[in-house]
Amino acid sequence: MASARVLRWWSAKHGVADLYIEIACDGESSIYMLDADTAQLLGITASTLLSEEALQMIYLRHRSLGYIQRLQRFFAHRVRSSGEIIERLRRLGAEPTDIRDVLEYLCARGLLDDERFARAFVRDKVRFHTASAAAIRHTLLAKGISAELADRILAEEYPSQNEFDRAYAVAEKAWCRVTSLEPRKRYRRVRDRLLRQGYSPSLVRHILERLTHSEE
Repeated sequence: MASARVLRWWSAKHGVADLYIEIACDGESSIYMLDADTAQLLGITASTLLSEEALQMIYLRHRSLGYIQRLQRFFAHRVRSSGEIIERLRRLGAEPTDIRDVLEYLCARGLLDDERFARAFVRDKVRFHTASAAAIRHTLLAKGISAELADRILAEEYPSQNEFDRAYAVAEKAWCRVTSLEPRKRYRRVRDRLLRQGYSPSLVRHILERLTHSEE
């Protein structure tokens, strides 16, 4: 490989990169985005000669920063999970090496934290929705959260007593809305509503028994 040499570098005023670097290689020059940590690791200064390994590191980080730049709007609305980031990067055509580097870069800078995502997700569901713990867990796993982490966060943020209280409130409200139905249809309507939201059959039976007995 022909020698590669740094021609110049300058600080980036906007965007995701910390600096830009112009490199001459094989008689041509190109400009790359770079972060300060990588620049310091490689000892980047004007006229620095770059090994093939250093050049590959710069190429990879430049591509990663390019993908991160394309993810800016994706990050704008809420915290994202690693699974969501991986899926979006695949859609953008990122290679496995690029995906791994992007995830490492984001994690190192506190921009990607699956525990923070999972906790915020569960709190949002508990506060604004009526989904069961099982339904929330299923969604977390689909977003790339590990089963161990999902179970721990649910245990902390969604205790079993909370689930019973929420399920009962949903059932009681639905029960009162269908008073015009004959008893069997009324029972099935409320039962199916709770099952669709992921509540366990045993919990649903228990709640419906209480509602039924309360009217006797």
